[in-house]
This record gives sequence, C-alpha cells and structure tokens, in this order.
Amino acid sequence: MSGCSTAVKSSPLHVGFMVGLVFGLVNLALSWLYPLADDTPVALLRFYGPMFLLWAFASFRASRRSGRMWSGVSTGLTVAFATFLVYDVLILLRVNLFLDELTGRDDWQSMMARFRASDIDSLRLFVNLDYLKHAPLKLGVSCAIGAIMGALGGSMAVTRRLARSRPEDCHESDSRRDRDSGC
Repeated sequence: MSGCSTAVKSSPLHVGFMVGLVFGLVNLALSWLYPLADDTPVALLRFYGPMFLLWAFASFRASRRSGRMWSGVSTGLTVAFATFLVYDVLILLRVNLFLDELTGRDDWQSMMARFRASDIDSLRLFVNLDYLKHAPLKLGVSCAIGAIMGALGGSMAVTRRLARSRPEDCHESDSRRDRDSGC
C-alpha cells in the first residue's frame, strides 16, 4: 500500500498539480504585493522559466528511470497539462480578487478598451469570459511547451545513459560485432 501512495505522489499529474499550485500561489502573492507590475517579457521569462525547467527536470527523471525518451515527452506534456489546469483556476481567482487593481495596469489597457467596446455591462463578467475563452489556447500552448521540455529533458537523460553504458575503448575501426554491441 505504501508503494502505491509513493507512485501516486510522484506521478506526472501530481507533480503538475503541485507545480501549478505553487506558481499560482506565487502569482497571487505577487499580485497582492505589486498589483501594478506589468507582465513585461523579462518578467514573464523570470516567472515561467523556472516552471519550464521543472517540467524538463521531471521529464529527465522519467526518461532516466525508463531509458526511453518517450517517457520524458509524455511526462513533460502531462506535467504541463496538470500545471495549467491548476494554474488557470488560480489565475481566475487572481483576476477576481484584484480586478480593481489590475485595471490600472498598462498591460490591461487593451482589455479595458475591448470591455468598453463590448455589449457586456459587467467588467467582472467580461474579464472572466475573456479568460475562459483563451484558456484552451493557453492549455494547448503549455502542453506543446511541456512536450518540448520533455523532449529536452528526455534526450539529456537518454544521452547521458548511453554515454555511461558505452565502453571507452571502442574505435571506429572496430568490427561489426563491436558496433552492434554499443561501441
């Protein structure tokens, strides 16, 4: 029974849920502390870069255990999917908690212009609908990035594993038997 609970805790879905929860809570805290901070490209890279590295690390571990790159790709995709399921829910919470503060941000001015041009009377309803409308695209993009990070982490693990298993005394002029044995 304890082996089963360990497998569940280290599953890609569980890892993704935890990553999404941590990054979502950090995003909430940053919005509370710095409500007018814009999402500049540098700020986004600083925030999402570690998330993507965690996806690659989880993929590296999965491929290292299995010896197959596909394990890394599927792990990266699954972790990214679970991360963004949780993260998007916390983004909606953030938008609803800090709606008044967020409207003053420079990067929200196009959202405010679209709201004024819409037929919707409630800013909260408009913003929630807008976020929900874009959620499938964000989920798809995150899964694509997760698969890419999975391929990177997986290929690093498989390459490392192959390098360790290869005898050092192999040469190009060795016989076919040696090449077939991994040299």
